[in-house]
Amino acid sequence: MTKKFTWLIAIVSAMGALTLFAQEGTTKAAEGTLMLEKKTYPLKHALAYETTIDNEPAIAVVLSGQPVSSEKLKETKEAEKEGGDGDFNRPYLKLVFKKTGELKYWSAGAGGTMLGRRSGSATGELKLQDSRVIGKASQPNETDTMFPNGFDGRFDVALLKAGDSLPASPAKKPGPAANVKPSVTGVFKGNGKEAKLAYVSAHWREPFGDKPSIDLVFTEKDHFKDKKPDLNAAFGRFGSALITSVHDDGEIFGCQVVHSAHKKQGFSSIGSIHMNDFTFEGGKVEGELTTDGQVETFGDTWEVKIKFLAPLGEIPKEFQPPESEKRASTTSGNKPTMDESNDEPVGQPRAAGLNVKDLALTKDATDVEYKALVEHVAFKSKSNVKNVCAQLAANLKAQGWTNDGSDMVQPQSSILKRKRGEATLTIFVKPENGGSEVKMFTEGLSWDGQ
Repeated sequence: MTKKFTWLIAIVSAMGALTLFAQEGTTKAAEGTLMLEKKTYPLKHALAYETTIDNEPAIAVVLSGQPVSSEKLKETKEAEKEGGDGDFNRPYLKLVFKKTGELKYWSAGAGGTMLGRRSGSATGELKLQDSRVIGKASQPNETDTMFPNGFDGRFDVALLKAGDSLPASPAKKPGPAANVKPSVTGVFKGNGKEAKLAYVSAHWREPFGDKPSIDLVFTEKDHFKDKKPDLNAAFGRFGSALITSVHDDGEIFGCQVVHSAHKKQGFSSIGSIHMNDFTFEGGKVEGELTTDGQVETFGDTWEVKIKFLAPLGEIPKEFQPPESEKRASTTSGNKPTMDESNDEPVGQPRAAGLNVKDLALTKDATDVEYKALVEHVAFKSKSNVKNVCAQLAANLKAQGWTNDGSDMVQPQSSILKRKRGEATLTIFVKPENGGSEVKMFTEGLSWDGQ
């Protein structure tokens, strides 16, 4: 009897352990949503790492639509050392906490919009437990701002210590295309009318941004025998079509939309669509493309939510990024070479190489927002309009900008115009809540990575 009782306890204990293990195994590392420009993006991946922000130790938690690669994390850490905030494949939400667990600020990117450091009405908490960080953060949707935003997220993920790095992304083994049947399923609508995308193919193309690049072609009619399917699909030869250009990590840098129900036959729209769960391995590519609902472009509406699978072999030599360019891009970053820096006098750098994130702002700039599609920058300051104008004038002058006409500085509304090479700035400053709101309309700056 005693033995039976002992075995019963052992069985019950084992069942309890299995139940606990199953619960732990199903714990989600991240679960959240990000709202930008009145569109909602799901976030289901998480990364947490120790860093230093404003000369203070901090913990950054990144919630994203796709996993963060070791290369992208390395780039972000380098940017943080220089006082920047870094960037990730979109959509993403970056939460920066103090070591005590209080939310310090957040930033985010999705579609064509990137929001810089913000705090606002956001709340959050973080706890460190057994080398993991567990916490949550949220902000009610703010719809009356220039760029409507809001988020809600939870996380439970291992903490990457300072000095540590993620495992390097596994090298993609070259090989032939997999013997798989191309497939595409889902929704593609134009002005409310459904178009059936039945064919998909993947093709290597010339590198973009010194990175291996792929064209994904989706069409109503069979395009498999066409030698230039991307070009001919864009002209409507195969009915309604979607042509997206992506890096080999799934980051989108080009999108052509062709729908028979549209008034405008064919247009480009990058910021409205994003990729989920992209993989390229084993001779095939697969993933999901989505606009997260209906969007409007040039007076036409469209909506995409499709999953795809297509064979793709190793990259041909003619489409491989030159080794010299890849080395230069990884070692020099945004710093000019010796030849470049000697082309012009010190204090007059060329505008062509200036990234928008390096643009001089006021020292107390908050709620910085970058709008890539229209090339606008907006931020707030606690100073009055006159002081903000004075700070901007001095900071931009030190950066090599010169006056482009007379400044109009008035307490209720001010306008500054600046030029540097072929780049121009038109700056509007107006009072808001005891401080100032600044809007900068830019031309000729680099928006790479925004």
